[in-house]
Amino acid sequence: MRKHETKKSISFRIEPGILEKLGKAAKEDHTTLNSFVNQVLSDHAYWDRPAKTAGWILMKQEIVRSMLDSLSQNEIRKIALGAAKEVMKDTLLAMTGKINLETWLAVTRYRSTRSDFHYQQTSRDNQVSIIIKHGLGLKWSIFHKWYYLQMIKDLGRSASCDYTDKTIVINIR
Repeated sequence: MRKHETKKSISFRIEPGILEKLGKAAKEDHTTLNSFVNQVLSDHAYWDRPAKTAGWILMKQEIVRSMLDSLSQNEIRKIALGAAKEVMKDTLLAMTGKINLETWLAVTRYRSTRSDFHYQQTSRDNQVSIIIKHGLGLKWSIFHKWYYLQMIKDLGRSASCDYTDKTIVINIR
């Protein structure tokens, strides 16, 4: 989504209380205020605002986990496959204006990192491998197995998926 460009300088007037909170957060993240503010603005421009437009909401992990745990694996599969069909095209168009594997990977990466999941992506020999460590339980992994495999299939690619109760591994060919 982002390209490296020459940075530009600009001035803003910021309320003292907000500046104090930003400075404290930058210190907690062991980074400079400038880097932290750049990350905040980037997150807003590339995820928060487009995600809101695309219909994403914030929800506590415990609530989502509890809802998934109340469902059977068959119910989870049915919901995941239906959601993949409905959600992917709308989300990609709303957030990037394009429907292709590259934009799907970018949105998946951003969603994962904004959810504080560990995301790792490698490419080799015309294959893309993604590892997402989420820690939300087996049924979260099962949901996303079906959800991601259907989305990738709808993009005209084939994939396989392995998972544990904390991690999902997707290999796209």
